[in-house]
Amino acid sequence: MNQRPSWADPKWGSWADFPDPIPEEKIRSTVETEVLVVGAGIAGVTAALRAAQKGARVAVVEKTHKWNARGGNLGVPGSKFLTSQGITIDKEAFGREWVKRCGSRCDERVLWLYINHAEEAMNWLLDIMTRDNLTRPIVQGAVYHGETYREWPGSHRFFDGPMAKKGMRPGAADCVAEMYRLSLELGVTYYFNTPAEQLIKENGRVTGLIAKGEEGYVRFLASRGVVLATGDIGGNREMCADLAPDANRAIKNVYTPVGANTGDGHRMGLWAGGFFDGDHLPTMIHPQFPCVRSYCFLFVNHRGERFMNEDTWVQGKCQQILYQGRDYAWSIIDGDWEKKVPRTLPYGGGIFWDQDRDIHDEWNVENDREALARGERAGVVLHADTLEELAEKMGVPADAFVKTVKRYNELCEQGKVEDLGKRRELMIPIDKPPFTALKYGATLLVVVGGLRVNDHLQVITPELEPIPGLYAVGNAGGGRYGVDYPLVVPGNSHGSAMTLGYMVGEFLTGRE
Repeated sequence: MNQRPSWADPKWGSWADFPDPIPEEKIRSTVETEVLVVGAGIAGVTAALRAAQKGARVAVVEKTHKWNARGGNLGVPGSKFLTSQGITIDKEAFGREWVKRCGSRCDERVLWLYINHAEEAMNWLLDIMTRDNLTRPIVQGAVYHGETYREWPGSHRFFDGPMAKKGMRPGAADCVAEMYRLSLELGVTYYFNTPAEQLIKENGRVTGLIAKGEEGYVRFLASRGVVLATGDIGGNREMCADLAPDANRAIKNVYTPVGANTGDGHRMGLWAGGFFDGDHLPTMIHPQFPCVRSYCFLFVNHRGERFMNEDTWVQGKCQQILYQGRDYAWSIIDGDWEKKVPRTLPYGGGIFWDQDRDIHDEWNVENDREALARGERAGVVLHADTLEELAEKMGVPADAFVKTVKRYNELCEQGKVEDLGKRRELMIPIDKPPFTALKYGATLLVVVGGLRVNDHLQVITPELEPIPGLYAVGNAGGGRYGVDYPLVVPGNSHGSAMTLGYMVGEFLTGRE
């Protein structure tokens, strides 16, 4: 047909074009349910379980062969476990910081839906995960301690669960696995290897969708509603070029499973009358590859020049790298780094500067020694006895690099911050050989924007009218973020996906 919605940008690629209708004769079977969830990740499985607990008949379609989970932390601004650890988060301050970090471009109603119900949802999940000692929760301790980029310790991680014992990363995998198991007990039916292709819309209402099963097309009819929980667009470079160009500029895309996140729900929602967050969807880009540590001492670009205030948060590091026209930079440390890193943590910290540890545990030098040793084996952690030799190994101009280090050390000695405004407490010189360069890059985890939704998670039109029967959560849904992923609490993408998945299950079963 090569025709696209009138509200679509004419510059977008062919991905926005309406697909040809699927002929009736190609549909092999029909499945009737009340709630249909599209996608079996953390948002989708949460929605399915909660709707089933509330008495709904639920079906889930998933394009891959099993449920999916990635990442470890689930960040929320409150839970009974946080309270038990002596942690209380000021939700009003939390919300203001979030809006500020999003450039005032998030949907504050969607944000506060998460903030107001995160404790309820996390307590529900904690009851599931800690029953029969299934797992052991901890609070993630790697948070930034400065005021400029405020972060709170509200990130939950679950250890010692069955999935972790099988070698999967501790955290979300065990949560999704257990919710999946419980949902099966409640009669939720999963259709794996069944990618959704087109929504069914009748008289303005979304009533179901058509998916392609292993034996042909299947029509799913959902009397209460369809929930798009299909993940992000990071695996679709054409969509990213139009909607999230920073995603294509990253040094690496670490989303798993590879090939699953191709914007299926985004496109179906667009064709059904929805629209997207802003002109460019926000990205979650962290400096975790090639080297998993970057600290805060001295950063130089490919020209051997200092280019930013190193005292910043993870997204800020990556945006400044991309602004240099590259996807990587170098973090410089010296022979005293083992003593100097702990000195910085009361003032800064956060992921890739501090460690993935319980908030009650002390920083452990052995963890960082191992991380740097892995980087050395991979060729992305370089050592040298002189700055000139290090510059040669890095492939940067030696004169410029030596000049940069000299200038930086002079500022540290004088206690001045005039170049880039770095706090005096963190002006720590690079002055003891051997010197080490850590190559770190702007790494794409996920594109965290999607279809605009209202405060009941219904997909809405450009006129802000809800599309009856259609909902979106997780990275298929929009509103949570504005221009960047705000690390106000680590793991808040998972935490909000779980919370909003829980809430859409509530909304579909009668909650106002």
